[in-house]
Amino acid sequence: MSPMAAALSLTLTYRHPRHTIIHLAYTAMFGPPPKVLCGVVVSAGKMMKAVKVRTAKQTYNKFLKKHFRSNNSYLVSDPNSSLRAGDVVKIAAERRISRHIKHVVTEIVAPWGPSIDERPPVLSEEERLRRLQEKTLRKKERRRERNAETGESAEDRVEGMVEGTAVAS
Repeated sequence: MSPMAAALSLTLTYRHPRHTIIHLAYTAMFGPPPKVLCGVVVSAGKMMKAVKVRTAKQTYNKFLKKHFRSNNSYLVSDPNSSLRAGDVVKIAAERRISRHIKHVVTEIVAPWGPSIDERPPVLSEEERLRRLQEKTLRKKERRRERNAETGESAEDRVEGMVEGTAVAS
């Protein structure tokens, strides 16, 4: 177990009367925990690698002293296209994937239609992280190849920017 994972498990399982200090230590080390929401897939198969998920919540009106139902819709990343309309899913906020997609599917709670075994699997957090690292490595490799073709290095570009003689590429 890595030291970071050990510290994470320590802060999450350790109960102390001054639990706010432990929580602050967790947020200082790892940032706030991701917000996990549960919702129903409303639209699937119309966009590439994305679905629309509707989450329900209640708001209280102080003047009328009554609770009202309201819905929020989120565009959620589904890279394997494993979701169908009507599925109940858990989603979590993650890095921004596109202009409107900021959430990712973490698990299918209740499938609608074909069983989970017949569908492509939902990506785990480790798998998503691995794909992101591979994507950045491919991008860095393309950048190195492009710089090798032009015969220009990153240091030359930075010096040119400092001197004011940088040429827009």
